[in-house]
Amino acid sequence: MKMYAKLVRTFLLSGEMPKSEKKNKVKFYLTLGIIATIFIFIPCFILMAFLVGSTTVGIKEEIIYNMANQANIGNALLLVIQFICIFSMIFGFNIVLNTFYFSGDIEHILPLPIKPRTLISSKFTAVLISESVMEFIFLIAAFLGFLVIHNLNITTAIMSLIGVFTLPILPLVYCGIIALIIMRFTKLIKNRNNTLTILLLGIIILLGIFAIGYLGNDSITEFVHLLANGQVKFLDVMNYLFPSTYFLVEAVTNTNIAAFIIYLLINAFAFVVFMLLADKLYISGVKRISNNAIHHKESINKVLSNTKKISPAMTYLKKELKILTRTPSFFSNCILSNLLWPIIIILIYLIQGQDNIILEFVNHYKQQESLGLLVVFISIFAISALLTTANSIASSSISRDGKHASFIKYIPVPYQTQLNVKALVSIIVSFTFNGIYLLIICYFLQVTFLDFILFFVVSLLSCIFFTYLGIYLDTINPKLIWEDELNALRGNENTFFSMAISMIITVILGGGIYYLNRVVLIPLSILKGMLIILLVMGTILVYSKVMNKGVKNIEEIEI
Repeated sequence: MKMYAKLVRTFLLSGEMPKSEKKNKVKFYLTLGIIATIFIFIPCFILMAFLVGSTTVGIKEEIIYNMANQANIGNALLLVIQFICIFSMIFGFNIVLNTFYFSGDIEHILPLPIKPRTLISSKFTAVLISESVMEFIFLIAAFLGFLVIHNLNITTAIMSLIGVFTLPILPLVYCGIIALIIMRFTKLIKNRNNTLTILLLGIIILLGIFAIGYLGNDSITEFVHLLANGQVKFLDVMNYLFPSTYFLVEAVTNTNIAAFIIYLLINAFAFVVFMLLADKLYISGVKRISNNAIHHKESINKVLSNTKKISPAMTYLKKELKILTRTPSFFSNCILSNLLWPIIIILIYLIQGQDNIILEFVNHYKQQESLGLLVVFISIFAISALLTTANSIASSSISRDGKHASFIKYIPVPYQTQLNVKALVSIIVSFTFNGIYLLIICYFLQVTFLDFILFFVVSLLSCIFFTYLGIYLDTINPKLIWEDELNALRGNENTFFSMAISMIITVILGGGIYYLNRVVLIPLSILKGMLIILLVMGTILVYSKVMNKGVKNIEEIEI
């Protein structure tokens, strides 16, 4: 047990971001941490609690007014935690696989007199703790939103709290068992780069299951009706896949101690099965990876014969783009993540039912009403800012170099050029998706050509401004020590800080524009010009900061 505790602590520390020793930087990051908590974690918490609570209210009304005696008031909570379990399994598989088989500590730990079950259990615990922080926040919010509406007492609160910290066990056990079997008996995954296909397949399955469950529902009212009566197919499928979720919700809904004990037994049984398999299969799976590691090296003459002389900046740009697109962890988190926003917006649109505020503002805009014109303009700016910072391309631009950061220092390319190229990569990717979504929005709103040009300029300037802001944050304290590419992004505080700052700026500017237009009665046309001027000035300021202080920060990095 002592060895297990030491290994867990070691694995957790290895994934943390190194802390700056300079007091001014410590204070700076402490401030940013507080900002990130206020503008990211707290809003997410409130939104999740509201979602579960409001849906539970809808089911409760369905039971009262429609006499749905067979309805289960806990189905809203059940639906949310099942979704959380699915996402935990999809994104957890890549983490489990990298931690168990492709981390740099394997070759150092295996020769030590440590039992396989101790090693694998400590790695599993470290993954459970480090990768479930945001999941814990969502789960606490979900249970709180449900219990406040339905059944809040000491017993249900204790069961819910235990459930929050044990729910991720079953999805991660599934990931671990699948990884053990694949790595021991197949050659499907010879290196960490093959996991992207499995990740994408999981996402497709997720969307397919959700589509089956929601297909045919015209509004959220109809969906709540089906949810209340347990007629959503998604719940039935997930109850078989994650049986523990059903018993946990049953325990919390009806203060059922027996159901809670069954929930704990399911998790304990799954973990024991996983540990028994790990004890038999893990070491042999690691050996197969080592024996199958074949490196094909081309002769230097062949490499040189295929080279072409181009500008250093273009070469550097190609290098950065290839790293993003050819590294599955970077590709899925920095590029594919941009595809999630339309899904989120569609869900927000659908969940409002007949009283759809989005549709209301769309109609206001089409009718050229002042409020609609104002809200759409602010929304274009906010979406552009959020999408640019959320993909973490800019805020991890230095961190992604990792142990190859010496490359930055020793190639004959000025730091200014390198930082501008890194910014260009973020702008290319972010604004490509921004532009696509902007075209869809403009088509849907039937905007005029003048408004389209205006939206295009605001979106581009927002993308450029927040890109250089993210790069500047990453030059201050880049996360250069990581075992695998995914570790360069997870736990990287710069991404959260960049998002938090972008939210503050968006709220200040968006709220200011709204106030000046609706209260002070300044014409929207003037405010549009003012926002463009502010974005240009802000871009010049942050660009100057990157080219001066950012360059100095890179020079001070110790390799």
